[in-house]
Amino acid sequence: MDGFLVEYADRLTDQFLNPKKRVFIGYLSCALVLAMGVQLIGSKSTLRRAAADIFSKNIWWSRSARTDYLIAVLNQAIMMGLIPRLISSLAVASLLFGIMHSWFGGRPLVMAEVPDWTIAVLFTLVLFLMEDGTKYLVHRCLHTWAFFWCFHKVHHTAETLTPFTVYRTHPVEGAIFAVRAVLVQGVAIGTFFFFLGDRVELMTVFGANVILFAFNVVGSNLRHSHIWLSYGHKLERVLISPAQHQIHHSIERHHRNRNFGAVLAIWDWMGGSLCLSARKRQFHFGIEDAPDRCHSLTAAYLTPFWEALTCLKKMFLWRPNKMNSLRDFRLIRRGGAATLIVMLAIAIEATVFGASAKDLNIYSHRQPFLINPFIEAYQKLTGTKINIVFASKGLAQRLQAEGPRSPADVVLTVDIARLFVYADKGLLASIDSDVLRKNIPPRLRDPNNRWFAFSKRARVIVVSRDAHDASSIRRYEDLVDTKWKGRICARPGSHVYNRALIASFIEAEGESGAQKWAQGIVDNLARRPQGNDRGQVKAIYEGVCDIAIINNYYYGKLKSSDIPEQRDWASAIRLIFPNQEDRGTHVNISGGGVAKHSKNKEEAIRFLEFLTSKAAQNLYGSINYEYPVNPTVEPSAELQSWGVFKEDQMPIARIAELAPQAQQVIDRVGW
Repeated sequence: MDGFLVEYADRLTDQFLNPKKRVFIGYLSCALVLAMGVQLIGSKSTLRRAAADIFSKNIWWSRSARTDYLIAVLNQAIMMGLIPRLISSLAVASLLFGIMHSWFGGRPLVMAEVPDWTIAVLFTLVLFLMEDGTKYLVHRCLHTWAFFWCFHKVHHTAETLTPFTVYRTHPVEGAIFAVRAVLVQGVAIGTFFFFLGDRVELMTVFGANVILFAFNVVGSNLRHSHIWLSYGHKLERVLISPAQHQIHHSIERHHRNRNFGAVLAIWDWMGGSLCLSARKRQFHFGIEDAPDRCHSLTAAYLTPFWEALTCLKKMFLWRPNKMNSLRDFRLIRRGGAATLIVMLAIAIEATVFGASAKDLNIYSHRQPFLINPFIEAYQKLTGTKINIVFASKGLAQRLQAEGPRSPADVVLTVDIARLFVYADKGLLASIDSDVLRKNIPPRLRDPNNRWFAFSKRARVIVVSRDAHDASSIRRYEDLVDTKWKGRICARPGSHVYNRALIASFIEAEGESGAQKWAQGIVDNLARRPQGNDRGQVKAIYEGVCDIAIINNYYYGKLKSSDIPEQRDWASAIRLIFPNQEDRGTHVNISGGGVAKHSKNKEEAIRFLEFLTSKAAQNLYGSINYEYPVNPTVEPSAELQSWGVFKEDQMPIARIAELAPQAQQVIDRVGW
C-alpha cells in the first residue's frame, strides 16, 4: 500500500512537472500569458480587470470545476490499476514486426541512404498524424454511438471550463483512448523499426513530441476555458483553435457534433463537422438533458453504466426484470460514491501490484548472451520471471513513445552516454537504496540516483608482439608521436567508446589539448577508421597496423573464443594500461536504472541491488571480463593475470556532460 501511495503522489505531481502532460506548468504559464494578452488587447481591459476575469471565482470554484478537480484525482488512482491490464504498444509492435517478417520473408531495410534527421522528421510527423487522426475518429464515435455517448457525456456535463476539465472523463473513456494510443504507437513503432531499423527517433522538446509541444505552448489549455481565442477563418481550416473547441462544448443545437479534432481541423473539414469561430458571443456549456445532480460522483461514475445497460437493452431487445434506479441506492449518495470509487481503485491496484510482483521486464542494449547468466542466477535466487527486449539502438525512443503504458521495469546499457540519454529524457526513476549507495562509489552513479554503474571496462592500448619498439608506449599521449605514422588502427571516433575517451582528454587537458591529440591519432592511422574493437585486433594480426585502442574485455572474449582464429588474434597482441604514472587509464561503465513508469519498482530495485552483489560482480569478471564496481569485490583471476592498473578517477557523469564537445572535436579532425 505504501508503494501505491508513493506512486500515486508521484503520478499526480507529474501532471504539472512533465512536459508530456497537458497541464505541465510551462504550458499553463503560456496559456496565462495568452489569456492576459487577449483580455488586455482584445477586450481592452485594464490589467486588474483582466486578472479578475481570468481568475474569476465563479469559474474556478464553481460546482462544475470542483467536480473536475475531484474526478482528476480519483481517475489517477483508477487508471493506475487499469492501465497495466491493457495491452502494451510493445506487444503490438512486436506482433506486427513478426507478421511483417513472415509477409516479406525477411527484413527489407529501406531508405538506407537517407539522413537520420530525415527519418526522425518522418517518424515524428507520421506518428503525430496517426495520433491526431485517430483521436478525431474515436472522439466522433463517442458522440455518434449511443452506447459510448453514455460515458463521454460525463465530459460534456461541465458547465464551466478550466484547463482541468480535460481530466473530467469516465474511466471507460480513458481506457478507450488508452487502447487507441497503444495501437497507434505500436503500429507506428513496429512499422518504422521494421523498415528503417535503429535510425528511428522521435523529435522532442524536453521529452515531448515537438509538434505537440508547439501546440501546447500556443494555448491548448485555453480550449477548456472562458477565454475566447480565435485563430481566424483561414488558420481555423487547418488548426482547431480554443474558440472552436469551446463551440464543441456549446449547448446550442447548431453547435452540436462540431469540431471533434484535437489539433488539426482538416479531419473535421473532410468529415463535414468543421465549424469556424465567429465574433465572440455568449453561449452556455453543458448538455441539454443534464440531470439535476450532473456534478455528483454518482452521475460521473455510476450512472453511465446504468444508462449503457439501458442502451444495450434497446439494442438487443433485452427485457430484464424491473430493477431499482441507482438513485434508490443510499450507499452511493454523497460521500458514499467517493468511498466506493476509492476502495475500488485501491483494490484494483493491490491486485495488479500483487499479481505482477514476480514479473520483471528489461529493456537491454547489452546482447542477450552477455546478460543471460545474470538473469538465470537472479531467477534461480528469487523465482522472478524475467522478460528481455534487446536492441542496440532505439530503446530510449521506444520507451519515450510508450510513455506511462510502457511495460519496462529496468533499463540496461553499455555506456555512460546512453545512460545519460535516458536520464536526460526523464525516462529513469530516482530511487532510494542503501545497498546501491554502499556498493557503488559516488563517482560511478548519478547524483540524483537515476542510474548506476554495474561494471567497469578499461580503454587499453594493444600492440603487436612483433612490434618491439611499441613497448615504449606508456601513455595515450605517446600515440601521436610521428614515429607511429601509418601504424595505428581505430574504429570511428564518433563511436561512444572513443567519444568517451576524448571526453576524458577534455577533462584532463582542455578542448584544445583533446583536439591536438585526436588530430595526432588521425594523422597516424594506417587506414580509414572502420570496424569494431575486435576488428582492430584482427587488423594487427593481419599486419595492417601495429597499435590500436580497445576495451579490455574484447581481449578476454577473443582469448577464450570457441573460434581458433580469434584465439590467434588475441595471441598476436599484448595489453598496455596507459597513464599509470599520472591520471590513470580511462574507464567506462555498463549500467542501468529503473524505468520511470515501472509497474514493479521494488522488484526492479532488488534486481539492480543483485547486480552489485558479490555473486553478480564475480560473474561480470569471469564471464564478461569486466571489472567490478563494488570496491569489496576483487577482479577475477583472469583479469588480475593481465596486471593491476590505476584507473582515472574522474566522475563518470562528466563523460556524458562533455560528450557534445568531444563530438565537435571528432568532427573537426575528421576522425
